[in-house]
Amino acid sequence: MDESSRQLIIGIDLGADTTQISVSVNGGEPESISIVPNKSMYLIPTVLGVRNDTRDWIAGEEAIRLRNRDAGVFVSGILEKVESGESTDIFGTAYSGNALLDRFIRKVFAAVRQRYLQDEVAGVYVTVREKTDVLKKAIENAFESVGVSSGNLSVLSYMESFMYYAVSQKKELWVNDVGLFDFDEEGLKYYQLSVSKKGLPVTVTAWGQDLAGELSYKMLAGNSESRALSAFKTVTDRLLYRQIVSTLYFTGAGFDGTWADEAIKSLCLGRRVFKGQNLYSKGAAYAGLIKNRPDYKDFLFLTDKQVRYSVSIRMFKDNHIGEFRLVEAGVNWDKVKAKTVGILDNTDEVFFSVYHTVRKETKHIVMKLKNIEQRENKTTRVSVSVRFLDRDTAVLTVRDLGFGEFFENSYRIWEKVIKF
Repeated sequence: MDESSRQLIIGIDLGADTTQISVSVNGGEPESISIVPNKSMYLIPTVLGVRNDTRDWIAGEEAIRLRNRDAGVFVSGILEKVESGESTDIFGTAYSGNALLDRFIRKVFAAVRQRYLQDEVAGVYVTVREKTDVLKKAIENAFESVGVSSGNLSVLSYMESFMYYAVSQKKELWVNDVGLFDFDEEGLKYYQLSVSKKGLPVTVTAWGQDLAGELSYKMLAGNSESRALSAFKTVTDRLLYRQIVSTLYFTGAGFDGTWADEAIKSLCLGRRVFKGQNLYSKGAAYAGLIKNRPDYKDFLFLTDKQVRYSVSIRMFKDNHIGEFRLVEAGVNWDKVKAKTVGILDNTDEVFFSVYHTVRKETKHIVMKLKNIEQRENKTTRVSVSVRFLDRDTAVLTVRDLGFGEFFENSYRIWEKVIKF
């Protein structure tokens, strides 16, 4: 490919306090970049400033210097303002959290584009701690304002970025489970990943645990590092007890310095251990790369919020009887809104198949429609829907719809709760 028109995959870790950027050029390994010319400054403070004299908007380290000189309005907590709906008054004008995020993205993305003027952005992958609907929509709107369409933008959670990062490393690093300790100002969090290679698809599953109640950032203040070390050892001993974890990653500002080095070193026995600050931004970029790599086409990535099951119904459609999918594995359980309509044919039963994509097992379920109104054959329409109460509990619902003007709706409903 011509050097003047290289393809870029951009991974952005949009953190509450700092933002990091990693870029893959022409499918190469993602590399962290600095948006400050001639300086290796990879951590960009997620803050804004407005100058008193010119009223110009600035971001990152420049805004920090503005605050230190008391030369303008300083704005922090941008993501929190997006979530809360709080507005900020700047020289008599109220700016919503969304408007502030838009300003920040404009500044940061313009700096990235300035660095790669002749190159084409093939995809932007933004990762955040928790991918809420409110934050996701605000990010999409902000990037649309800088010319990145929704088709070229993906928003990931930190857990998802960790998953993409982990399986993009050498296979021997994820032959067994992989763990990640993340320690920042919000406290300690732990994620663990497993890869099931039994049949297809190859499922990558992960779960997380908030440990801020056991190890907080405040424990590092003053002379209490020994207390933090003791708490950290207690946590790691409990989490890794009898766990076959081949690789551990450590990230976050909380691991800066040497206070945890002794404990981390003790975890190296029989494991590979890595410590760094760019895992999430690189993981976001890897997400874009994996989508185009044939060796990952049969991988299915499942967080602890996504269903592990495919749900199908047996019905006559397109001139044959077959299993027709209602729910695909990988959908967030609270987003499942599956529904179809059919006509009963010499039966008062509805047949479902549930396939567990991790265990590679199929369960067959028959719903008996007790006390259904007796009508002529093929004159009873029913709707069939599936919703989830949590990741592992589904509700199968069948409703009698009658048959137009010939048979009135009886309004009868049958439900079955399935625990996977």
